[in-house]
Amino acid sequence: MQIKYFQTAWNDVKNSPGWFGKMCLLALVNFIPIFGSIVTYGYLYGWAHEIAWGVHQPMPASIFSNDDGKFWRRGWFLFVISFVFSLIPSVITYIGTSMQGSMFYASLYGLSENAPMASAGSAASAGIGALLYLVGMLLALVVTIPMWVAFMRSAIYDRLSPGFQLGKIWSMMRKDTGGIMRIFGMNLLLGLILSVVITVVVTIGVLAIIAVGYGASGGGDPSTAAIAGIGGIAALLLIAFIFFAVVAGMVIEAIVARAVGYWTMQFDVPRWRGQDDPMPFEQMPPASGPQYPMN
Repeated sequence: MQIKYFQTAWNDVKNSPGWFGKMCLLALVNFIPIFGSIVTYGYLYGWAHEIAWGVHQPMPASIFSNDDGKFWRRGWFLFVISFVFSLIPSVITYIGTSMQGSMFYASLYGLSENAPMASAGSAASAGIGALLYLVGMLLALVVTIPMWVAFMRSAIYDRLSPGFQLGKIWSMMRKDTGGIMRIFGMNLLLGLILSVVITVVVTIGVLAIIAVGYGASGGGDPSTAAIAGIGGIAALLLIAFIFFAVVAGMVIEAIVARAVGYWTMQFDVPRWRGQDDPMPFEQMPPASGPQYPMN
């Protein structure tokens, strides 16, 4: 029977006592660079590790739960794996963004006597930069799936090196490409929905602030006090919106981590041996039919 990854993972999340508070705490922690990622990986993939072993439990009561004694090590290992897998896409995207940004400075230079040369150079730089940015974004999507599998292998073996066994990772992905692609599609869809909601809310918020400012000014120039008041309200609303957007991102990450744990469970994790040994599905099945002793 095929597991409905989204439905099953979401049910596990929402049926965990105090799940929303946990997501809010993870969101707050994620404002701390590196530390936040380590905590998130350690917590969510510890939970995913449990279901991969067939252990059905709600999310741990504390986001710093270290019942298995591997919380911080697991989080650190997964942070390193994430950094390595995303390094090349991030560098390419950064170069592309920088080249597009240089178009602005080249345009300013174009106001000088070398305008034609500057314009041609800025157009070429912008085109190459846009292409590199697109390539970097596509690569970031491509490495997402093997990175998830690497997370699970590292969490299961409690070591860093299994997360970089590309042959094993590819073997698992090839065994059930359809299942992991369904999780990937679910992740993309949830991310797209969140992006649309953010865009709509931001647009409505900006228009509302403009309308309030215009009304407060009576159609004329707003006073300094009105500007300060509107600016303060806008800042508070922006902070609240950013926070809840991060919370929504944490919910998506929790669903995906749990779904990847379910996907990994099919590989009969309790029968895994060493990280270099064949996984159960890679082993030759026993010969069928009667066996006769050799003379």
